[in-house]
Amino acid sequence: MQKYFINENIELNKSFKIESSDQHHIEKVMRNKNGDQIICVDLKHIQYLCSIENVQEGTILPIEKLDINNELDVEVTLVYALPKGDKFEFVLQKACELGVHHIIPLSSKRCVVKLTKDKFNKKLPRYQKILKEASEQSGRNRIPSIEEVKTIKELKPYLKDYNLVAYEETAKQHEHGELFHTLQQLKAGDQLLIIVGCEGGFDESEIQELNEMGVKCCSLGNRILRSETAPLYLMSVIGYSRELTK
Repeated sequence: MQKYFINENIELNKSFKIESSDQHHIEKVMRNKNGDQIICVDLKHIQYLCSIENVQEGTILPIEKLDINNELDVEVTLVYALPKGDKFEFVLQKACELGVHHIIPLSSKRCVVKLTKDKFNKKLPRYQKILKEASEQSGRNRIPSIEEVKTIKELKPYLKDYNLVAYEETAKQHEHGELFHTLQQLKAGDQLLIIVGCEGGFDESEIQELNEMGVKCCSLGNRILRSETAPLYLMSVIGYSRELTK
């Protein structure tokens, strides 16, 4: 059943109008009719079973509150150094499907892409649309937030209970324990920040700076992963450890 995120708090048996873009999707893409059912999620991340009252006007009637929570029980923030091409959009979509809560684009020394605040703000509506659609498709209760581009020096206020940076030199030294030990310590409600570099990885001075903030280096195994693969590997491992091992 198709899901839509609503920019208001829903009340049972009280009709509301859905956004025009969602109304268009309901009528023209999904070919829904009056009386068809959809799921809507409100600002409190609560899901409701709803009936379409008037498909052309986009009028929706909530008929049942659903006790569904498809979120990870730990809050994950992904810091991702800007890659080339459309890889950032790909990672946005897939990390959202895998349960990420917050995304922070990072500008590091080896980033080829340099986004100014103005350029980023022009792209932001597209990024938010990708996250919204991925959240709807994957059955999320919430849409991940995305911050403006940060530098390493600006990451300190965003540090969480646990903070890891994927670093290939750690893998080369066969030090594979940090990620495993962190996942073993995580409890429901904990917050975890994971940092992944761009194609060229991180400069040694950047790793030192992160270590001084309390961020620990971790290996992602014996193989060197592409920049767009590494965050998805991390999100998959986190999801597996929290949802499929209990």
